[in-house]
Amino acid sequence: MARSSGLDRVVVINDRSSRIGGASNLAILSAGLLQDAGIAVTYFAGDIVGSDPPASETINLDALPLTQQSRFSAFASGLYNPRAYADLNGLISRADTEGTIYHIHGWSKILSPSIFRALWPVRERVVLHAHDYFLSCPNGGFANYRKNQVCPLTPMSISCLTTNCDKRGYHEKIWRSARHLVREHYFPIQQVAANIVIVHQRMRDYFARGQIRTSNIETIRNPVEPFLDHPSDSWKNRDFFFVGRLEPEKGFEDAAIAARLAGVRLQVVGDGAGRARLEKDFPEVIIHGWKSKDEMRGILRDARALIVSSRVPEPFGLAALEAVTSGIPVILPDTALLGDELASLGCGLTFQSGRVEMLASGVRQLAGDDMLLRVMSLNCIRRSHEMAHTPTSWRDALLSLYDRVLERANADTTGPKTAANGDFPTARRLTDETG
Repeated sequence: MARSSGLDRVVVINDRSSRIGGASNLAILSAGLLQDAGIAVTYFAGDIVGSDPPASETINLDALPLTQQSRFSAFASGLYNPRAYADLNGLISRADTEGTIYHIHGWSKILSPSIFRALWPVRERVVLHAHDYFLSCPNGGFANYRKNQVCPLTPMSISCLTTNCDKRGYHEKIWRSARHLVREHYFPIQQVAANIVIVHQRMRDYFARGQIRTSNIETIRNPVEPFLDHPSDSWKNRDFFFVGRLEPEKGFEDAAIAARLAGVRLQVVGDGAGRARLEKDFPEVIIHGWKSKDEMRGILRDARALIVSSRVPEPFGLAALEAVTSGIPVILPDTALLGDELASLGCGLTFQSGRVEMLASGVRQLAGDDMLLRVMSLNCIRRSHEMAHTPTSWRDALLSLYDRVLERANADTTGPKTAANGDFPTARRLTDETG
């Protein structure tokens, strides 16, 4: 794709500059792809500078994630990180041009809503990449973690605010809600149509429920690279796999329980706070921890199917598509946005979210029917290209988006261009609506 004549630079903004999860991996990938295409990139991150910076110009705040800070420090800097505001505001002041795009991938773990104060004067050229639901839902998941079910409420309504849905407790829910209000104060996407990228078209419904202006929302699916170099004969294998963080919202215990009920062996690629519990309560599960891409190829070559047991409505489900593009069928909850799509293409099964016995039934079905597995595996190989971008096509989609954003920004010459005196639109008042 030819480079846009109006694009001068892309400032990639993300909590982390190391490959430590989905959003960070994609932020780093985008920086590399854009640089390879001849685009000037500045990577602005909150974490400590690493040995492999993602861009030739990388700015790090050298801060720790909130979970590694003291409680008081995390409480304060999570609501408003003064250093993040000052450094980003300084970058904008000295380097901004009419052809500069500011692309935010993640802000909730270190950077805080303060970055949105710095970005308000250049809001027409800001792109918000919704890898999760934090722009709309204060706990980021549209999930009631206490009940392990998808939340039906309108975000920030009275019913929402009085519901203890946070996995860490009601005090955390109140703090997250306060953070949501701070972000909305500095960058009110309920009043101003922001440039938002969603990774699956069904996310639009969740954002509409949060009363976000949807006119500039665009769907760009994530890039996917298969787990394996060559599709496997998964129907010849016996073991089921779980790939992901060992955190409650990912439902790793549900996968382990279902595997035990179905009488199959589960292997886990991933790590997290739940590892100790998994090792204690499910000693039969093989835990590999985090592995490199090369190491994963050797491990997942033995996969019969992948279990995705997330308790939240996964916006994309990268691991599911990495499996499917490798010829490995998937079992995933009906709340996963890819669920119906994968099932309709004959690439896997769905189960009712949170119902472990239904998940176990699906595991038994795939464990005991080699012919069904073979048909699903072949469907995966034939149809998976329809469901995601390659890295190259993803880069081209981003460049096309930047063209449209700059075209709209250059056409919009009205409205305030500065927030020097705190001149921000007022966030909407709370309502007592329910979804």
